[in-house]
Amino acid sequence: MKRFLRRLIISFERDDLFLRVVFVLSGLLPGGIGIALLVFVSTNASASPLADVLFWTLAILLTAVGGLMAARCAVPAQSRLARFLDRNVPDAAGLEDAIFLIGAIYLPAVLLTLLLRLLGVRGQRKQQHA
Repeated sequence: MKRFLRRLIISFERDDLFLRVVFVLSGLLPGGIGIALLVFVSTNASASPLADVLFWTLAILLTAVGGLMAARCAVPAQSRLARFLDRNVPDAAGLEDAIFLIGAIYLPAVLLTLLLRLLGVRGQRKQQHA
């Protein structure tokens, strides 16, 4: 089992395919919530104009964040957007956040990465620092 996990980790470190899959799945979450909020706000009338402005702002921001994170899978690894997202995306703060990330993002990302590798898809090779 240790040998299998070691080979799996080495295969994930070889290129950035796993990172790209993680960013797509991470982008789908806020993007989906943002789109659901946009649909909800556009179909339901609110009693307060302040609530409408708040919901529209939140929905647009969530959709934009989801789009940026999902776009990370299509840009080169050394582009400005990729470096910006790699540098500024926060990590899990507590145990609940870590469990959520493992269950909702990383586990499906591992399975999807393995499936893509089986189909012959490869990521962009990482540069070796001397």
